Formats: sequence, structure tokens, C-alpha cells
Amino acid sequence: MSVLDKNKIDGIGKSKSENKLALMIADHLDWENEHQHLTFLQDKINAYISFIESGQVYSLYPDSKLVDGFIFDLRFAYKPTENCNKLLELFRKSTQDLKIDFEIYES
Repeated sequence: MSVLDKNKIDGIGKSKSENKLALMIADHLDWENEHQHLTFLQDKINAYISFIESGQVYSLYPDSKLVDGFIFDLRFAYKPTENCNKLLELFRKSTQDLKIDFEIYES
């Protein structure tokens, strides 16, 4: 599973520290082709948002109806670029009503 496969959830589980459902995105790509990388990442995040908005998350994971929100847990193999951070900030702002938080990790 990877950022390239927008139709798959890379990982899912309940947060240990909060009453939230964490959905992981595994991003193994370098930033050599930044535009293409950002497009893949945007498509993956949009698919995760649709997974929540459509209610599919509640059908597949009924216990998720009991959580207080969601965490998109992004795992980058390479340090995110400035443009990536700007994109993620736009997503943060636009998903507040859905109670989605973003946690960013890099190797």
C-alpha cells in the first residue's frame, strides 16, 4: 500500500492517545518530481476524505461511529517540501468541520 494507490487505506486503527480513528498514508516517494508527487498525495487525501464523507468508513468500521474525529497519519520517507506543507495546511483548514486532524511523520 502506498500513496500511489488512492483506492486503498494504507492503515487504520484507533488512536492510543485520543478517541479518534487514525487512517495512515504511507508516502515512500522522493520529491524529484514534486508536482507529480503532490498530485498523488492530493488524490490520496481526497479519497480518504470521500471515505469519511460517504459514510463508507462507518459501514466497514462500525465502531468508528463512536469516535470523536479522525487523524490522517502521514508517514513520509522523505522530508516534505515547503509546497507539500502548504498543501497539507490547506487540507487542515478545509477539513476542520469533518473533525480531521493531520499528523506528519518523516523517516
